[in-house]
Amino acid sequence: MKIKIILFLTFSFSLSQFQDSLQIQIPLSKQILWGENGLIRKLNLAPESRKAELKLRHKMLKMHQTLGLVTSSMMGYQYYLGGKLYKGKEVDATIHKYLGYSIFGTYLTTASLSICAPPAMRYSSGVSSIKLHRFLSYIHFAGMLVMPYLGYLSAGNLDYVENEIEYNYSNKALEAHRFIGDITFYSFQLAFLITLLP
Repeated sequence: MKIKIILFLTFSFSLSQFQDSLQIQIPLSKQILWGENGLIRKLNLAPESRKAELKLRHKMLKMHQTLGLVTSSMMGYQYYLGGKLYKGKEVDATIHKYLGYSIFGTYLTTASLSICAPPAMRYSSGVSSIKLHRFLSYIHFAGMLVMPYLGYLSAGNLDYVENEIEYNYSNKALEAHRFIGDITFYSFQLAFLITLLP
């Protein structure tokens, strides 16, 4: 009989603790979406239990990893093509352009899977590989937002001549596109490799 009471009490406390496991100290992005008054909860889109939320989180982050690998591979080829174009070698620029659009789409899908995933059970206060991954994501996210516009400018789309004065944005934009492309590519690859650490 004592064992039944102990098991009952243990199960009762662990269940209530699990249901109330939504932390007060969660990242701001998670707080906005998944907090007690978060958007997903207000729209009644959240799973019914915390256990179901954690299963959803697991699925979303697995898909985030898979699409991250696909995006990483696409970025590698894009970086190769961009280097050839920059050096003036004969490469079809439309491949670089449309591959860039595809990468932008897969990148935003990959990022949204991580951003929109339910919060974890706990967040550590020290330095970790996931925190470093998140820090690098801010760098490559900013780069990815700027790259399409710089690509547009570097193609000469805003160059013009007025009153015999030539306004050439494409040369400066090309240098910026290359520089920011380097930072974005390497920060993304490093962020991906860091996820392989414990």
